[in-house]
Amino acid sequence: MADEPGSPGSPPERLAGAGGQEHPPGQERREGPAGGAGRDTGPPAATRPGPAGGPGLLLADLARLRRQTRTARHAYWFPLVLFGLLTCGAAPLYVAAAPAPPVALVTAPAQRGPELLSGLPIGAAGFYVGWYWAVALVGGYLLTVAWYHWHARRAGVRTPARGYLITGVALTAAVLVIPPLTRWVPGLALVWLPFGDVWIRGTLAFLIIAIGLWVLARAERSRALAVIALVYTGAALLASLYNVENIVFRLGWNPGGSALAWRLTVLPNVLLPAAVLLVAGCGAFLARRGRRGTA
Repeated sequence: MADEPGSPGSPPERLAGAGGQEHPPGQERREGPAGGAGRDTGPPAATRPGPAGGPGLLLADLARLRRQTRTARHAYWFPLVLFGLLTCGAAPLYVAAAPAPPVALVTAPAQRGPELLSGLPIGAAGFYVGWYWAVALVGGYLLTVAWYHWHARRAGVRTPARGYLITGVALTAAVLVIPPLTRWVPGLALVWLPFGDVWIRGTLAFLIIAIGLWVLARAERSRALAVIALVYTGAALLASLYNVENIVFRLGWNPGGSALAWRLTVLPNVLLPAAVLLVAGCGAFLARRGRRGTA
């Protein structure tokens, strides 16, 4: 007797397996090696077309978004250019404070200014060098933090620059306060007098800028800025511990008997760190614009 419609044994309604899906005519059901009837043997999920994609595609998208976020957050070209320009602005004061003849440094009377930022008082304008850096460092750090706040509103990604500000302002305040306090607390002399080679040339501000760059590189999570901070630290230490004009003399520069020419010999110690900041800052700015143009 022929099967009646709807009977359990009729071929059109026979189930393919545990999933209850029907196999098209002419195709056999595939079973896995452990007897898993109806197991899906199609391509892996990561390569299947679909609206949500696979895990591999999602991971690639997450990595791309993370790179774009870091690129959008990086804005360190501004402090590099800013402090480079501030260093160039101090150059005339260094020239005015330099001694005219090439004579050995002599003991000078105590000055009423930031001793650690002014360096050894070799001229009347050394007073102005110290106060210039006291204002320039604090103002530069405040402008940098304001820049990052503006950049965060524009880019939608915030860089934690508070530690950068605290570090720069705290170091500047310390070098301003410690020498005067030594008169009442003699033990403080051990904090700064033994390290006279670092501040005797009036270049201690360069090292404060370098420390700030290291803190900012950590906040930015930027390897490029860390490399820049390393190069600038080397330039700042060279300018603080060595008369860079000696290198220029070996290249053929002879000041002669001109008093102004001898005063200009202090410029290599000032302009070398400034050049590192300006070149690195302009390079970071152009690289950022290039990435934005290709995005």
